[in-house]
Amino acid sequence: MTDSLMDWPGDTPWQPLPDAARRCFRLSSAIAGAVFGLAFGTIPAVVLAFADGPAWWHLGMALGALALCLALALWRATLAFRYTRWRLDDDGLRVRRGRFWRSEVLVPRARVQHLDIERGPIERRYGLATLVVHTAGTRLSAVRQPGFDEDSANQLRDALVPRQREHDDAAHG
Repeated sequence: MTDSLMDWPGDTPWQPLPDAARRCFRLSSAIAGAVFGLAFGTIPAVVLAFADGPAWWHLGMALGALALCLALALWRATLAFRYTRWRLDDDGLRVRRGRFWRSEVLVPRARVQHLDIERGPIERRYGLATLVVHTAGTRLSAVRQPGFDEDSANQLRDALVPRQREHDDAAHG
C-alpha cells in the first residue's frame, strides 16, 4: 500500500515524524483512552450494580467499554502518526495531516509572530517536542504540531523566525 500523503502534488519531499512520535502518540492516547474508558465503563456498571442482575455482566460491560476506548484511542494515534508530514520551504512551514479528511496548513514566515517549544513529560521521555507557531490573524492563530524530535523543533524554530521585519526597518531607518 502506498502512502497517500506522498501522492499529493509538489516536488519538495515531505518529512515524516520520527519513530519515537509513534510511541509517544500511542502512550498519550492509551492514557487518555483508559481514563475515558474507566469513566465511560465504570459509571454505567456502578449504576447497574444497584439493579438486579449478575455481577459478571457489570464487570464485562466495564471491561468492554475500557477495551473499546483503548482500541479507538490507539487506532487514532496510529493514524495521526502515519498521516502527518511536514516540510520547510521558501514560503514557510507546511504541515499535512489526515487520511480521510486531509488538510494542509501553510505558515508563511512573514506571518510568524513568535514560536514556542513545549515538552510534556511523555514527550521528554521520548526526546520529542511540540512546536507552536503563533501567527498574525485570527483563523488558526497558532499552529501546534507535536512529535518533532527536539533538534528538529529547535532548528525549525530558528528557521521560521523572519530574517527581517518591517518594524525593524522603520526603527533603523
